[in-house]
Parts: sequence; C-alpha cells; structure tokens
Amino acid sequence: MQSENFLLLAITAERFGSRPSRLVGLDDAVLALDFDLAAAARLLERERNAAAEISADPAVTSQASPPRAHEEHW
Repeated sequence: MQSENFLLLAITAERFGSRPSRLVGLDDAVLALDFDLAAAARLLERERNAAAEISADPAVTSQASPPRAHEEHW
C-alpha cells in the first residue's frame, strides 16, 4: 500500500472509529494487529510533523498574545 493511501486509510479509520484492518478486510488476528499498529504509528508521525511545522512557523509564534503581568493584591 502506498504511503499516502495508507495514511488516508488510517485517517478514515480514526474518523469513523474503526480499525484499519477491518476496513481492508484482514481476518488474521496477528496480521490485523500489525497493520493497526502501523497505521497508529503513521498517524502519530503525521501529528508530530504537523506540530513541528506549527512550532517552527515564526508567524504563528509572533501572533501569540504577550504574557500578562502578574498582579499582586495586598
């Protein structure tokens, strides 16, 4: 399965609350588990890459609100 197709399958399974192995019709329990774990790893990789892109983008970090001064009441 091509990488992009595998990612789309993993996203679809996540969105509809199903296992990727069930969507493709895998009946062997061990093979299905391996397939599902690979899909989960691919989703995690995608999320980490997206988070890294967001944190590296200077436009996103410059739009963050400045820290507020801490008020002390005596």
